[in-house]
Amino acid sequence: MSGGPIVMSLRPGPYARLLEGAKRHEFRRRLSGEMPGAFLYLAAPVSAIAAYAAFGRPLAGTPEELAALAEADEPGTFEETFRYFDGLERGFALPVSAVREIEPLPLAELRERFGYTPPRSYRRQDAASALARELAARLEAAGGEPAPALENEAGE
Repeated sequence: MSGGPIVMSLRPGPYARLLEGAKRHEFRRRLSGEMPGAFLYLAAPVSAIAAYAAFGRPLAGTPEELAALAEADEPGTFEETFRYFDGLERGFALPVSAVREIEPLPLAELRERFGYTPPRSYRRQDAASALARELAARLEAAGGEPAPALENEAGE
């Protein structure tokens, strides 16, 4: 996690599909640079940083291309994904290579201990911040950064 950890907001429904393996890409309207991984802040009703996701190299594409990618992963998601990118010439897909759940850090504690407000999309944290140290400790306690899941030669 060079440069400080990233916290990315995600709704609980898509997060559950990530854990199930049904959702294999996280889509973003904008992306600044590489994002090898991020801590996942789950919106209400969870309202906590609850996991760390490792990502592959970001894919840039038109709304049509990204919606087709979503549809290939999860049939029935083309229209929703296409609407998400409405008004853009291109967007981004982050291939999810692994997810590790951590001890949740609830919103009340984030606010009280760290004066933290979750991002609408994602935000890089200062590497020397107390929040960065707390997240690193929770990830280490959960087993460290997850190793990417390897597919066999048949793609299974």
